[in-house]
Amino acid sequence: MSILANLTERLHPVLMSPGSHFSLFSLAGAFCVGFGYLAFRQWRRRGHVRLAALSRAFFSRELMFHRSTRADLFYFFVNIFVTGLFIGWFCLGVKEVSEFVQALLTDRFGARAPSQAPELVSRTVVTVVAFLAYEFGYWLDHYLKHRIPFLWETHKTHHTAERLTPWTVWRVHPLDSLVFTNVVALCVGLAIGVTAFAFGARFAAYAVDGTNAFLVLFFFAYVHLQHSQIWIPFTGALGRLLMSPAHHQIHHSIDPAHYNSNMGNALAIWDWMFGTLVVPQKESPRLAFGVDEPGVDPHSVTELLLTPFRDVAVALLPQAPAQEALEKRAELSR
Repeated sequence: MSILANLTERLHPVLMSPGSHFSLFSLAGAFCVGFGYLAFRQWRRRGHVRLAALSRAFFSRELMFHRSTRADLFYFFVNIFVTGLFIGWFCLGVKEVSEFVQALLTDRFGARAPSQAPELVSRTVVTVVAFLAYEFGYWLDHYLKHRIPFLWETHKTHHTAERLTPWTVWRVHPLDSLVFTNVVALCVGLAIGVTAFAFGARFAAYAVDGTNAFLVLFFFAYVHLQHSQIWIPFTGALGRLLMSPAHHQIHHSIDPAHYNSNMGNALAIWDWMFGTLVVPQKESPRLAFGVDEPGVDPHSVTELLLTPFRDVAVALLPQAPAQEALEKRAELSR
């Protein structure tokens, strides 16, 4: 197979599948939402819309050619061509976890008669439960990575981005992806297994190309704008329910007041429930992003890909002086 054919085969499901978290369709949808929001805000403030100013907000030369953006693209290809294979070898599957849980409950409590509820109701319930479980798994994984030193070393790579673009979502170390995939599989598999036992039968969630329909809705609406320079805040009650782009930008802020906050994906409810929520203000505070580590180049291949393996190993050494120093550095860096 030629290099070009291999490249096309790998990229096609990522960019062209409607259920992909990074499809061109959802990127276009998020762009329209962001462009429309900025145009409306400009019109309310000035009475007119300047397309040149709006274009610069999305495609400024400084943003497009920043080393942070280039590093995001590097990790995009790392994750497309390498991480997927690596993850597949060491990960739990949602189906296997759910079947194990259902069998365990059946063995303990006996089989239940199949539910008489209409299939529409049953599948809707499963879809909602799976979505909530995914969101909780996302939050839990994120929370643990900000609290446990060796997990922080796997996750820190994502926070080294100094400019936020939709490609920043790919700025994830393979070890980070490995932990995330297993945590989410456990949470979603457990929830689906319990639901299948309660219904006495298994029902498929409503999905688009294998992705939960509610997640796809958020992909198309605004999730891509969470990694962007565009300040779109959800405030008040809505800000306690949904994770707006501004919520996640606060999460990436280097302001110590924002450390370890806003861990959720699409929903803010888990942050609200567990005390990690910071609701954004209406006007942008002009945040700075990144990880403050003097003398470290956060965009070099070594720091992005190799150093985390070393730092994880050091962090796992019990009671070592190096570990104490690493924990202190991690705490200061968040």
